[in-house]
Amino acid sequence: MSTLGNALQILALVVALVSAVCLIAGVKRRRESLVNLGYILVFANALLLTACIGIILVCLLTENYSLAYVVSNFPKTDSALKPLYQVSAVWAGRQGSLLLWTWLISIYAAVVAWRRMRVTDDLSSAALGVTEIICALFTATLVFSESNNPFMATAPEYLNADGTLVSPAGGMNPLLMHWAMILHPPATFIGYAGATLPFAYAMAALICGDMSARWVELTDRIAVFSFIFLTIGMALGAVWAYVVLGWGGFWAWDAVENASLFSWLTAVAMIHSFTMYRKHGCFKRWSMFAATLTFIFVVLGTFITRSGLVQSVHAFAEDPVSTYFFLGIMVLSGLAFLIGLLYRHGSYEDNDEIESMISKNGSYYLTNIVMVVAAILCAYLTVSSSLPGILPLGGQVIAAGAYNAVARPVGTLFCLLMAVCPMLGWRRTDGAAFARNMRVPAVLGAVLFCALMALFVTKFAPLYDQIVADGGEAAAALVEQGPKAYYFALTVAAFLAAALLFASSAYLLARGVSARMRNKGDNPVMAVFNLFRHSPAQAGGYLTHLGVAIVLVGLVGSSMYVREVTLNLDATEDQSAQVGAYELEFTGTSEYADANDNMIKQVDIDVYDAASGAALGHISPSMEVSASNTGQQTLHASVLSFPLEDLFVAFQGLNADGSLSIHVKVNPLIMLNWIGAGVAVLGIVLAFAPRRATPLLAADDRAREEGASHAA
Repeated sequence: MSTLGNALQILALVVALVSAVCLIAGVKRRRESLVNLGYILVFANALLLTACIGIILVCLLTENYSLAYVVSNFPKTDSALKPLYQVSAVWAGRQGSLLLWTWLISIYAAVVAWRRMRVTDDLSSAALGVTEIICALFTATLVFSESNNPFMATAPEYLNADGTLVSPAGGMNPLLMHWAMILHPPATFIGYAGATLPFAYAMAALICGDMSARWVELTDRIAVFSFIFLTIGMALGAVWAYVVLGWGGFWAWDAVENASLFSWLTAVAMIHSFTMYRKHGCFKRWSMFAATLTFIFVVLGTFITRSGLVQSVHAFAEDPVSTYFFLGIMVLSGLAFLIGLLYRHGSYEDNDEIESMISKNGSYYLTNIVMVVAAILCAYLTVSSSLPGILPLGGQVIAAGAYNAVARPVGTLFCLLMAVCPMLGWRRTDGAAFARNMRVPAVLGAVLFCALMALFVTKFAPLYDQIVADGGEAAAALVEQGPKAYYFALTVAAFLAAALLFASSAYLLARGVSARMRNKGDNPVMAVFNLFRHSPAQAGGYLTHLGVAIVLVGLVGSSMYVREVTLNLDATEDQSAQVGAYELEFTGTSEYADANDNMIKQVDIDVYDAASGAALGHISPSMEVSASNTGQQTLHASVLSFPLEDLFVAFQGLNADGSLSIHVKVNPLIMLNWIGAGVAVLGIVLAFAPRRATPLLAADDRAREEGASHAA
């Protein structure tokens, strides 16, 4: 298996390089035979990398330990999900995850080649050439680095004569054996790999000198598809962090978490720029810049993970080959964009003039500025610890509180912008028309804002004082965010932005439904269905904005007003302690070994309402000590969910005096994060619904097909 896998990798590298040469040279020299050969080699490269993935998968499913990667990542568990964990082991380690990413890039290229092979237009051919160069560079990191190569053979001394392992050491990290980690990495990598194509098409436009909107029309669907999976990947990662890692949070501003965020932020700018380019012929340079920056930031995430540049709980061991290859990809991508832009500067017919910032054009422009600046700032703060001391913040590790101090006001401002933008006019906004458009959303938003303020006055304001009075790290983190008056003002502003965004989005959806009922005679159900059928991008966008408003409210509660206490309970029955409105009563412990000899110590706790004494539920947090992973401890927290908050309880082990260390968090409104994220993703998916081809693009493709048939 090792020899076959390595041979396939090397062959895939050669095929990708030859394909890139054929495609780009064929376009520049107008040689159709070279272009056709390039398309064939695109498919061949995808098949070779698919075979590589297949070898890893077969070895995992058949428990073939001839590959060191299988030994290190095979899931040793008796869980009913074991077959799925065997599949997810393909991307559980650094080698498999990089192979998965490379394979996905080749699949994207093959899909584009299949869709465009009838016309083999210059833009698509050149874009495929750029994509194959990138795929070759990724494949080279597999071939030329032992640390990245998933086909390294297992040393003979670790195997018995029948191919079984001599010792049970190694295996998948227990933290990865969770349903969310079956889905989170592939979703994220589908998003990452998809970011290659918009960049490749932008470079193709510069190579071919085609400054029309055709390259955007050919790639905007891929950009949205990629963005959908980036969003899903981030949401699943947050779920996994919350329920698995045992610390009771879902976002820690870790370097690898940030890596997905700053590429997501620039992807927002890219999609908005594509919309303006495609529909109004403006934001041309913005579209190319955002596509390039998104791709660079995607690669930067891998560079951070694999270079050892920044310390992270998710990072892999440092690898010099990865460092140079991924750094080279970023630098060359940026240089290629700048050189191409300068070379084609005279080819642009700009229509980017903004007559008034108080317009849709102006708000789109501000959206791009906010997203790009936020992404660059997040990236800079993430890598600041590795920068020289002469640079601002160079050599300093930026704490989570600093990110929160920036992200909260910026996020609030952005949501206010989202709320107002749809009510503005193109180029200029008529004041009277704007007032009419905002009248209903303003009234509805005021009602929602009053409800949120009631929640703030009755729950969050007193909770702030309670958290500070509790002391400890939670209180310190709260105080470092600034004076109490500022903290409360930020909360009020966030609630105002969320209320207005929710109201404006709901109003626009309702207005669209009402118009269909009035003009088409649809009943309410059919009006909703037809609105999303005939205007998917617009209606889906409003639904996405509505989901963002829900998430914003959830973030205020679950990140700004979290009560956190560590209890030390005697290991005797009927010991109890109160945290907020909850009474926790210890009822016993149990200790046992599972089928894989992992030791599990479980604590049983009954939860009561502290005021009424009513029973609310039973929780059993536990700690697992792995038998095969050098005693690694995994915390299995228990969560009781209520409409307005979660009670999160984790057992952290025994103290020196024999007492039980119980970590308790009360997370207000956290359910709204999951609900809002689901609504937002649904909106993006609906916006992605099939739409009719752009007339000019369709006509151009027909002309090319007719020309090809006449030539034949």
